[in-house]
Amino acid sequence: ACSAFSQKSCEECLKNVSCLWCYTNNTCIDYPVRSIFPPSSLCSLSNARWGVCWINFEALIIAMAVVAGLILVSITVCCCYCCYCRRRSR
Repeated sequence: ACSAFSQKSCEECLKNVSCLWCYTNNTCIDYPVRSIFPPSSLCSLSNARWGVCWINFEALIIAMAVVAGLILVSITVCCCYCCYCRRRSR
């Protein structure tokens, strides 16, 4: 259980991928798998750590959204460019 790692360290807690570290009270808790994001009653996003200790959950979500957005924009631009080049070459 993740609670066994409470009051130890963030690194030890996050060795188990099903655990979430909360800096508010230095507790290691089970990640709430029923919801995508941990509820603020459990731990605020700015104090929650999952996966790595050096980035908070809020920044992790923003970074993943930016990367996903860049990938989607790149694919869209490539598709539009390819369609434009095909029309122009005819």
